[in-house]
Amino acid sequence: MNLLIDWSRIESLVDMNDPEDQAWLKEMIASLLENMATRVENLDRLMLSKDPKDLQSELHQIKGVAANFGLAALSEVVIKAEALVKAGDVETSILEGKKIPGIWESTKLELQNKFST
Repeated sequence: MNLLIDWSRIESLVDMNDPEDQAWLKEMIASLLENMATRVENLDRLMLSKDPKDLQSELHQIKGVAANFGLAALSEVVIKAEALVKAGDVETSILEGKKIPGIWESTKLELQNKFST
C-alpha cells in the first residue's frame, strides 16, 4: 500500500519549529477529522441513493480536502471514484467509493497518532 499521508505536504503548511504554527496545524487537523467524519457519512448515504450529481459533488469535496492535506491514499481512490461517476458509471464509482471509509479510518489513526488530538 502506498503512503496514506504525504507528510511533507502537511509540514509545508506551517513552520514546524513555530509553536503557534504547530497549534494552528493541530486545530486544522481536528477540524479535518470532524469534517471528514461528516463527509464519509454523507458519502455512505449517497452511495445508497445513487444520485450521480450529489455523489459526484461529495466526492469532489472529499478530493479537495484530501489534496489540501496530502492524504495520498484517499486522494487516489476519490479521484478514481469521481472520474467514474462523471463518466456515468455510477455502480463502479460506488464500488470504488466503498473503499473510502476504510482508507479514511487508517488515515485518521495515522493523523491522531501524529497529532494526538
